[in-house]
Amino acid sequence: MITFNVSEVLGGEALLVEFEIEGGVTTPKEAFSVELPPVPYGKGVILSGRGPIWLYGRLLHHFHPAKWVAVFDPRLGAVVVQSHTREVKEGDVIEIGEGE
Repeated sequence: MITFNVSEVLGGEALLVEFEIEGGVTTPKEAFSVELPPVPYGKGVILSGRGPIWLYGRLLHHFHPAKWVAVFDPRLGAVVVQSHTREVKEGDVIEIGEGE
């Protein structure tokens, strides 16, 4: 089972979409049948969680219409991988403060 936790970060400018795979293992059948959180048009999305690259592919495709999408790396911060705005560019690293 895959569960999602969605919270506002960066003063409401983005949503942090955290996911967890129960037992650490999923199948494509399960991952492609789970309902994903709605796309926040006009806001950025930061994806965070341990999962297979193909699951990240699904999430990136789903959230593509958002203002921008980043993937959280605990060593760096949130690395922007796609953007529809000049304010945030691919390759930008966004810091997420404690408690956000």
